[in-house]
Amino acid sequence: PNGGLLTAVNLFATKFDQVVELCERRAAQESGLERTADEDGEDEDERGEAINYIIGDTPGQIEVFTWSASGQIFAESFASQFPTCIAFVVDTPKCTEPRTFMSNMLQACSVLYKYKLPMILVYNKCDISRHEFAIEWMKDFENYQQAISTDTSYAASLSRSLSLVLEDFYGNMPSVGVSSVTGSGMDEFFNLVDASVEEYNENYKKTLESNKSAEKVGELLGDMKVS
Repeated sequence: PNGGLLTAVNLFATKFDQVVELCERRAAQESGLERTADEDGEDEDERGEAINYIIGDTPGQIEVFTWSASGQIFAESFASQFPTCIAFVVDTPKCTEPRTFMSNMLQACSVLYKYKLPMILVYNKCDISRHEFAIEWMKDFENYQQAISTDTSYAASLSRSLSLVLEDFYGNMPSVGVSSVTGSGMDEFFNLVDASVEEYNENYKKTLESNKSAEKVGELLGDMKVS
């Protein structure tokens, strides 16, 4: 089934410029442009209410972002036009198992270094299982080592080693626990999204502009036939 889903996603990526164009038009509403008159002669926005956030959801398809080219197209298309961050959603009840927790952290690490965009770890289903244990494991590897100490398998040994290597990575990662059922944590989540704009401007945007400048210089040198 994943092969079929990824094929569909890849086909969708070929038209993703139209998605970005739609988002740009909606975002432009904040400037008060493109209004029409309704039957009573009153002004009415042609496309509905203005938007403050654009959320792209790819539920259950981590493969899209770990190795498929389509994930890179989605992320870079948005990031080239808007301040962008990645919300890495973690299934909190499943992460109570230490090896599953470490597997999620490793995947988050790979996505972060592949896309180089600000990232937020979002622990969902917190109405079922609270996420504080995961925060403790992230900030103190000794707590994690203690939780997995009774497991003598090879996978557990690997997880213990990874906890030492990745401590600096996930110890400083912005994180929040949320619940779509109760709505808890959503205000904090959007506060972290707002805070990620500064990181985007300081890091990703500067790199993007630098790359664009380098491309322009290369084009000029090519036009001048300078080797």
